[in-house]
Amino acid sequence: MKGSLPESFWKGKSVLVTGASGFAGRNLSSLLSRSGSRVRCFVRSRNDFSTDEAGTSLVVGDVQDYQSILDALKDVDVAFHLAAITLIPETRVKTFNTFTTNALGTLNFLMAAKACDVPKVVYVSTCHVYGKQEKLPITEDMAPKPIDIYSASKLSGESLALSFAEMHGMDISISRAFNHYGPYQRPDFLVPSIILRLLKGEKLAMGNPAPTRDFSFVEDIVRGYALLAEKGRSSEIYHFGSGQERSVQEIVETIMKISGVKSEVHWNPDARRVDIPRSVGDYSKARKELGWKPEVDFEDGMKKTVAWYRSQLDSRNPKMIHVPNA
Repeated sequence: MKGSLPESFWKGKSVLVTGASGFAGRNLSSLLSRSGSRVRCFVRSRNDFSTDEAGTSLVVGDVQDYQSILDALKDVDVAFHLAAITLIPETRVKTFNTFTTNALGTLNFLMAAKACDVPKVVYVSTCHVYGKQEKLPITEDMAPKPIDIYSASKLSGESLALSFAEMHGMDISISRAFNHYGPYQRPDFLVPSIILRLLKGEKLAMGNPAPTRDFSFVEDIVRGYALLAEKGRSSEIYHFGSGQERSVQEIVETIMKISGVKSEVHWNPDARRVDIPRSVGDYSKARKELGWKPEVDFEDGMKKTVAWYRSQLDSRNPKMIHVPNA
C-alpha cells in the first residue's frame, strides 16, 4: 500500500492499533508507520503478525484481558480499536465468543483508555449495524437494525463508546465503514475467495447473485480512519464507502475480467437467508467534515488486489492466511 498522511499531525505520535493482525488493522498500521508515527500493533500472538517497518512494534495481549490492554495503552496519543471477530459465518457459530470479544472486549478497551487518559479514541464499527434498510443510500442518522450477533455486538460497542464519551468527557469518534477489499484480507471473505478460486482454476460455487454491497479499496478506508483521529468530532459517527452499489454477480464478473480467468459459476439463491439484500452508503458527512472521499477506482483497486493474491500463490511463504483480527 502506498501513500502517507500529513506528518504535521502524525510524526512522533504514539499510536495503538488493536486488531493489527487483521485486514484493515494491518493496512492501517502500515499507513501510520509510513507517516512518522510510533505504532504499537496489539495482537494475540507474535505468530499473527510480523513487520519490519520503522517505528512499529508488536504488543501481545487480548482485548478480553484488561491488564494487557491497559499496559498497551500507556502513554498513547491515539488509539484505534479494530479488534473483533468479523467473518459472518464464524460469528454465527461462535455466538458467545463473538459478543465477549466484540462488546466486552470493547468495554475493556474503553475502561483502559479512560484509565490511561488517551487523548483520542477511534472506535471502528461497521455498516452492518444498519441491517435491512428500505431507504438508500444509508445516512448516519438512520436507525440501526442489527440482524445477527456480529452487528448486534458491534452496535453494543458503539453504545459503550458513546456512553464513555458522555460520562467521562472522552474524545471518541466512530466509523461505520462499508465493505472493503484489498491485500491481506482473509480468503474466507467474498472478494479474496473469488480471486483465489479463479487463480487456482476452480469452479465458483456462489450464493445469491442479487445482494448488493458498497465496496471500497482498503487504502481509502484506513485513510478515513486516520482522518477521523485528526478531525472527527467526539460522539459523532462517520461513513466511509464508495457510494456505489454493486451486486455479487457484478463483482464476480469484474474479477473474472480483471484476472483474465473465466470459470463456470453455480449460483444458490437460497444461501444465507438471513442477509442484507441491499447496502450502499452516503459519505457526504465525511467529505464535508474530514475532507475524505474515495480515491481508488473499483477496477483499479481490484487490479492491485488480484495482483497481490497472485503474488501470494506464487510465493513459497504466503502471507494471506492469518487469524481473525481479534
